[in-house]
Amino acid sequence: MKKLFALSVALTLLFAAAGFWEEVIEIEKRFYAPQAAAVQTVPGEANATAQPKPQDASSLVDERVGRFNHLISMLRERPYEVKAEENPFFNPNEAKRERAKLVARIGVNREYGYEAAVMRDTMALKALETKEHIYHFFAGLADTWTSMDDKALKAVIEAERKFLDTIDMRRFAQVYEKSLPLQDKISAQIVQNYRDLKMQVGFYSDFLEYLASNPSLLHYRSLAAMFKLDVIIDKINGVELFAKLNTYLRYIRLDMGRILIFLLIMLIAWGASFAIYHNLYRFLKKKILEKRDRVDELLLANLDGIRKPLYLLVLAFGFEFGLEILLYPRPMPGGIGLLFYALYLGIGAYIILVIIDSLFFDYLVKHGELKNRQMRQELINLVLSILKITVVTIALFMLLVRMGVNITGLLASLGIGGLAIALAAQNTLSNFFGLLKIIFDNSFSQGDWIETKDVEGTVVEIGFISTFIRTFDNALITVPNATLANTPLKNWSKRTVGRRIKMHLGVTYGAKRESLKKAIEEIKEMLLSHPGIATPQTIDTQVLMRRSKREKKLLSVEDKYGVKSTLLVYLDEFSDSSVNILIYAFTKTTKWEEWLKIKEDVLLKIWEILDRNGLQFAFPSESIYFDPENVKESFGPFKEPRNV
Repeated sequence: MKKLFALSVALTLLFAAAGFWEEVIEIEKRFYAPQAAAVQTVPGEANATAQPKPQDASSLVDERVGRFNHLISMLRERPYEVKAEENPFFNPNEAKRERAKLVARIGVNREYGYEAAVMRDTMALKALETKEHIYHFFAGLADTWTSMDDKALKAVIEAERKFLDTIDMRRFAQVYEKSLPLQDKISAQIVQNYRDLKMQVGFYSDFLEYLASNPSLLHYRSLAAMFKLDVIIDKINGVELFAKLNTYLRYIRLDMGRILIFLLIMLIAWGASFAIYHNLYRFLKKKILEKRDRVDELLLANLDGIRKPLYLLVLAFGFEFGLEILLYPRPMPGGIGLLFYALYLGIGAYIILVIIDSLFFDYLVKHGELKNRQMRQELINLVLSILKITVVTIALFMLLVRMGVNITGLLASLGIGGLAIALAAQNTLSNFFGLLKIIFDNSFSQGDWIETKDVEGTVVEIGFISTFIRTFDNALITVPNATLANTPLKNWSKRTVGRRIKMHLGVTYGAKRESLKKAIEEIKEMLLSHPGIATPQTIDTQVLMRRSKREKKLLSVEDKYGVKSTLLVYLDEFSDSSVNILIYAFTKTTKWEEWLKIKEDVLLKIWEILDRNGLQFAFPSESIYFDPENVKESFGPFKEPRNV
């Protein structure tokens, strides 16, 4: 339960992950907005808010440090997001127009001597310039942090500190204090602009101070440096032959040391992947087959499914490592890193899908179905599809987060566009809900023989949108789920006991009544004693009764589960050319071939009974009777022909 809760929390944090600039805005609001009881370090200015208690101040400082660290991690992992001009914090194109407007207003107000308006717009202009410096500072770090040493970072920080020193916060604070008790519009705007400026300056000053004290947070940890490969590269390049070759390779920014190390890494990666794909696989398979049980079958199925993805994973990791060596000391471009991240994510998602497939089909279906024969295949397919879609969706969201997409905004936009999507996909949604209706009504299952007004056949698969039916002439028909869910249909497979035999047996009118009556009794006795014919005495309904009690429904057990055992043999009618006997019975089996065999045996025994009782089968015929007097009168006396 704890693991499930932790997983749900992790997924929630993933989907709610804010972008870089959203995080900057949140930090400013949390620690530097006027309503926040935060510890500020703007020189020469007292806090406008009440000072927090010492223990509160300590916890706030710790929280702020954690948020700063998170901000730096986001800058390193998602540099493309930091450099995006379309962001909620600062838009360069809009800032140009806003700057021009503020400068023009300052000039006009100064000309007319409106000092309050000049101070209002000056504060707004300084806040805009501070935002611009913050944006370009972070965007510059996102571009150059991998190649920037401590000295270069310190120079950039000092330049930004000098900019902050040009902002006369003392003077602005005095104007702010004078404007607080005033109620006019310009004074209210001065208060608001000062607070915005103070928030920007406070955040920027504190972050620069923190980064200057912790420059190691932006140190680029190259794999070549970590494994001391740079020393080996230098030694290889020191060989005279390689040094000569390097004079030609320098035009493409390569050298023999890095090339040879790259080839060596690729050779090791290929060897390791080959060993995993063949040698390790054979070894593990041998160990599993030594004591084969359910768990081992599941492991074997997973082993077969994931050995190729693992092979590709090792090769990809080796290629990434080798590529980083090849580019050393330059960092790997963010686009290539994103490509490898997408590859690893795809391989990981594929491995999870393979494990899910194995878990369902090699464990739940093969073994669970033996315990629960009512387990519906289409329900398993539905759950399996939902799990797969969930895995793919999570992988896609993780990739979008790495690419810098604001998931919160994306989900919000999906919510807004949900109505339009629903209207555009009415048929698809109706088919999906038709699937749910079919499953929960249990109207038919995969493998059932169903018949509707338009189609008859065996259900192959019940999909999300359509149901596939194989007709008896071997054609495959696709029917929308909504159509089947709302159409009356016959399900010939919902029969536990009883496939009907119904016939009218015609005997000739020349039969004796005693013989006919005896034949009817013998036919009935034959059917009652026949091992393939269902009778009330030979059908055990106790199991069905127990199932019906568990379901707690007031239903006919025979009608609910399809149990028919009616047996009727009676003289039925006098037709035009025969005396008809009605034979009405049900076989115990519902399988067509077995039903045909039983029906054939019954027919042969009925034939034998009729022969034994001297009865003959009737067939459509007509009898013509001649009246001698009418014949003589019609044709006259018969005369012999005369000889000519």
